Formats: sequence, C-alpha cells, structure tokens
Amino acid sequence: MYKIKKCSRVSDSIVFKAFTDGFADYMIHVEMDEEYFINRFFGPEGNDRELSFIAFKEDIPVGIILGGVKEGENVKTLRCGGMSLIPSERGNGLAKTLMEYHEKKSKEIGCRQLFLEVIKGNDRAINFYKKMGYEKVYNLTYRKWEIKDKSNIGISPYDNKVEDMTFEGIRYLREIEYSHLPWQSDFPYFKNIECNYYGIKEKGNIVAGIVATNKRLIYLWVHPMYRMKGYGKSLLNKVITELEPEELNVSYTNNSQVHTFCNHLNMKMESISQLEMYKWLA
Repeated sequence: MYKIKKCSRVSDSIVFKAFTDGFADYMIHVEMDEEYFINRFFGPEGNDRELSFIAFKEDIPVGIILGGVKEGENVKTLRCGGMSLIPSERGNGLAKTLMEYHEKKSKEIGCRQLFLEVIKGNDRAINFYKKMGYEKVYNLTYRKWEIKDKSNIGISPYDNKVEDMTFEGIRYLREIEYSHLPWQSDFPYFKNIECNYYGIKEKGNIVAGIVATNKRLIYLWVHPMYRMKGYGKSLLNKVITELEPEELNVSYTNNSQVHTFCNHLNMKMESISQLEMYKWLA
C-alpha cells in the first residue's frame, strides 16, 4: 500500500511538502518556507536524510519521519526530529511502519536508545509512543523572561570578571558537570548556530559559563563551589548589556535549581510544555 524511501532518495521539496502537509492541522501552527526548513531541520536540529524516511501512496508523499544521531551523554541515540502524516492516512498503520523503519535503522548504525519529544497533552501521540515501547523520562519546561533593564537582577561584584569565550572554552564545563540537557540546549546543537559565549575564570579555570542569543538563554552553569555568590547574575548582566534582548526564552528539564532560579527572576511559564520519551534498545 505504501512505498517507503529514504529522504536522501527524493528532493528536498518533496521532503518539505510531506512535513508541512502532515503538520498542517497540528496543535501548534507550523509556518516556514522550504529554505528555512531545510537549513534548520537538516542543520542544527541534527536530522540526516539517510536516517529519515518518507512514505508515498500512489506517488504522493503522505508521511515522514526525520531522524538524526544525538550525540552526548555517552550513549549513541537516534533522535526522532519529527513525524507527521496527512490526516487521511492516520489510523491506517503508517505511523507504526515509519517508526519500525526508524528503529531498524537505529540498530543498523549501532544506537543503544531512541529519543523523541512530544507536546504534553497530545495524548493520542503519547499513547502511540508508549505502545511502541517509549517511556516518559523528562518534563521539558519553557519559560520567557521579559527584560526591561539591568535592574531586573541587580549589580554583582563579579561583573568585571566576565570574559568573552569560545565554544571550546565553554565546552570545558561539560568535563565538570554531567546534568541532562534538553536537545536544543546541548553542546552538539548550539555549536551549529550563531550564539554568544561568556564565562568567568578563577585561578585560570572556567567556573561559570553562559550561552545565549538575543532571543534565547541556551545554557547557564555555575560550579557548585561558586553558586549563590553572584556569578550567574554577572553572566546574565553581560548578556543583557551586550545583546540588549527585550526578552529571552528559556527551556530546561527536571532541574529544581534551574526552576528556582527562573522563579527568582520572575520568568513566565509558557502554555506549552513537552515530554522527553526514550526507548532502550536491547
């Protein structure tokens, strides 16, 4: 009934059509042009045309699943970067077929687990993934920080210690801390986008770092020995001064310290949140 092909075997225009047609009635409105889609989803989002599959019915693209290897945390993982079907093909077993192709490919390339994100409240999708063997592991929270000026957080005695950093300089922090990071806040993701890096050193070693754009606060971490002293505040002051954002979007998973920090800064909770679901492969 369906013909399944790798996305590498078809044009990007067909891949784009399958994706946007499938998400046309999604609970979050998806609107983008083809160039943006290709540059993002096969760029920093980490999807690979060789690891993604598209379904045809009578030569018409009717479904798609994107896949890419997720680096980090020392477990080779195949991430589902998005799956969609046109409405008329839902409930016909196509989603299961695409997920089976996705899992088979993950085993062929030596992955140990599968990973995806799904909107909390999308019960039909969540229940489907559970039937496919996935389990919810993390809650992914989104918040927005409206910034008027530095008075939001106040002056810190460490403001003059903040330095411009490089990706490599900030990456050193991952040799110290191993906490779970959401995909779009993880190092393999943000190394491929344009962002700014700042850090603070003590005795020649970086002990606090931040990664941000003028729209997103992507990563912030302070060594436990230097917390509650103003290091994080100084890094935020640098972002506010240098990038002049009007607001910053923030996301994090199951981290009480980050949650409390966001509360302290009066960051607003977004209406949408997600679940991170995993399936371990034997």
